[in-house]
Amino acid sequence: MQKPYLIYIILSISTSFFLCSCKNQTSLAIDKPDGKDFFTQDEKPDSISPAGIVELQIPSSGSTLYGFAYTANGEGLHPTVVLLHGLPGNERNLDVAQNLRRGGYNVVYFNYRGSWGSEGKYSFPNNLEDTEAVINYITDSLNRGRLKVDTARIALIGHSMGAGVALLNGINNRNIKAVAGISVFNPYTVLQGNSTAANLLQLREYILTLGMLNTEAEAFLREMVTHLNEYNIEQMVATTQKPLLVIDEHKNNEYLAKYSKKENLTYKIWDTDHAFTNRRVALSIELKSWLDQNLK
Repeated sequence: MQKPYLIYIILSISTSFFLCSCKNQTSLAIDKPDGKDFFTQDEKPDSISPAGIVELQIPSSGSTLYGFAYTANGEGLHPTVVLLHGLPGNERNLDVAQNLRRGGYNVVYFNYRGSWGSEGKYSFPNNLEDTEAVINYITDSLNRGRLKVDTARIALIGHSMGAGVALLNGINNRNIKAVAGISVFNPYTVLQGNSTAANLLQLREYILTLGMLNTEAEAFLREMVTHLNEYNIEQMVATTQKPLLVIDEHKNNEYLAKYSKKENLTYKIWDTDHAFTNRRVALSIELKSWLDQNLK
């Protein structure tokens, strides 16, 4: 997701020097199951159940969400990632999705209500509800077989505002086994304190430039602020035992460092930009390594 400078404050972005991880950095050695390099080698299509793409139309509160599933190669059920985009979602991370699919994972991508052609109104509460609707859809008995979803092994991975949605939905969702957030936007911390008025103004100005969203800036902000007490990500991280991975390029979520001794949390800050432009290979490898540890 590429944004003008003014939104960097709002979406918890800052240019920061690389900080050491709160845990040891995951090795960048690439898994080579059956002698194959998931990152650089194409796979041979399974003769019975090859990898593919399935277009999806998912109902959510009377609206239709549009998306697709990258289904993994091979028969049977596969661990599955639901990939959540940010505001508005210019960086969709579909390169990561394809890499994870070659690594043996299904990846489901969708657009929230009111974004990129999906029906309805775009709002932060709706983003949370839409994520729930997608999870219900892929775990439903009518869909999980054709999408090859192992319902016991589902992870949420989100970017920016989608990372906040992933943590808020996934930590307490019984269908989600693990959650990863990339450059996490936490409304509970961004929209409180001395900078609140400036942050709200800058976020409003940014939303007004986003023609791909069906939303009204004041209503969007009002709904987010109204539900603010429900978005305390720190409290949720402190109490959950679910596997969590947070990779930021900023220091706005440094409160997570105090929980680094928890075995279920991996918290890192990388020297990159909001879109992780110069760390695309490393990001794919990091995510697959973490998924392999927690979903397989």
